[in-house]
Amino acid sequence: MNSRTLIGVALMAMLAAPVAATAASDAEFAELRRALEQVTQRLDALEQKNVALESRNQELEAKSKSLEESNDKQTDQIAQVSSKAKATDWASRISWKGDLRYRHENVDPFETVNDQTRHRIRARFGLNAKVNDTLTTTLQLATGGGNNDPRSTNQTLGSGLDRKQVSLDLAYLDWAPVQGLNVQLGKMPYPFQRVTTAFWDPDITPEGGAFKLARGPFFASAFGYWLSESSLQSDSNVVGAQLGLKGDLGSMKWTAAAMYYDVGAVQNEVTSIIAPSAMAPAVCAAGLLNNAFFGGAQGNTTVNLGDNCSRLLNDYNIYEVLGQAEFKLGSLPLVVFANYAQNTEAEDLDTAYAAGFTLGRASNPQTWELSYLYQKTEKDALFAQFVDSDFGGGLTDVDGSVVRLGYAPARNWVLNTTYFMNERFVDRPLTVGGVPLTGLEYDRLQVDFIVKY
Repeated sequence: MNSRTLIGVALMAMLAAPVAATAASDAEFAELRRALEQVTQRLDALEQKNVALESRNQELEAKSKSLEESNDKQTDQIAQVSSKAKATDWASRISWKGDLRYRHENVDPFETVNDQTRHRIRARFGLNAKVNDTLTTTLQLATGGGNNDPRSTNQTLGSGLDRKQVSLDLAYLDWAPVQGLNVQLGKMPYPFQRVTTAFWDPDITPEGGAFKLARGPFFASAFGYWLSESSLQSDSNVVGAQLGLKGDLGSMKWTAAAMYYDVGAVQNEVTSIIAPSAMAPAVCAAGLLNNAFFGGAQGNTTVNLGDNCSRLLNDYNIYEVLGQAEFKLGSLPLVVFANYAQNTEAEDLDTAYAAGFTLGRASNPQTWELSYLYQKTEKDALFAQFVDSDFGGGLTDVDGSVVRLGYAPARNWVLNTTYFMNERFVDRPLTVGGVPLTGLEYDRLQVDFIVKY
């Protein structure tokens, strides 16, 4: 029952009472009627306001529900945008790199009856990931995983169309706590400065740790890495340090550096097993073979103590110095370099030296370069497991020249022709058919088709 009905009921009750029973006059009755009419009007106004408020409340509830739905939708959109932003940020921290090389090669050692012609491929693919402002990681895969040779990522074609093996080539982290200082751990590139001689094979990726420092013209590195780990043999290793300077002299840029490194726990280690004979029937235990050596001593001097184990005669504590100058010859860039090393633990045949140049630079489309190297590596001057596997077949006791001509027909595409003119067994003879031979020619031709991406 609403307010209007209540008022009507009250008026009827008042009119039904006997006129004589009420002491109120007509004037008082009229005044009462006016008061009741005013109350009725006010109640009507309140009812109208209540209806308006209910309608407004319904509108507000609808808007509130719409806002809640819109807010939920915006929250979902923000979450999606945030997720996409995080994914984009992480993707921006990763950079990819790779290269593919197809090689035609002819190898002609003097002491062999037939030369060798082969086709080979090398493929490498890797990424750098920026973990945070000071830490990055690098991973790289490369072919050549099945040849068990740390100096080669080549894969020779022509083995029955089989699948070619791929292995882990690089896996290291690089921490830069302050500008100019880098700490590297894992399977890494060389941590020291080199020039383009054959002292070090470019495919080797050392395993261990290194500190690298660069402050203005000064640079330095200290490193230690493992060559072998075994419970039966010594754990062979390499520790060393390099100090150097870089600077400008007019328009010429120059670099000079000195390095010392110690190849530890390799002296007297078994490099290979000699086949028993009627005159020497002893059998070398296979478990004694140190896996720091692959395929033998690679030219370093060995000794047989009567057990048919070929053991490395010398220790290898080596000083190495290098120098390089870069300037212009006319409009062409010219790089001139030199390298010298001496093994302080060998009694003789302990020196290696090299020098050469590169004229031009095959980088931009339709550019070319010409390079030349002469090197002499005495038998025990360098630890032979590290020397370039192409120069003299990867041996020491080698001298000779290398000529390379390169041309870039288009961007990220280089054609190279390289010719090795070397002599092997220069100071110590190679016995062939009971005849000692020295100064044996070793020729090697390589034609490379290289693309980078």
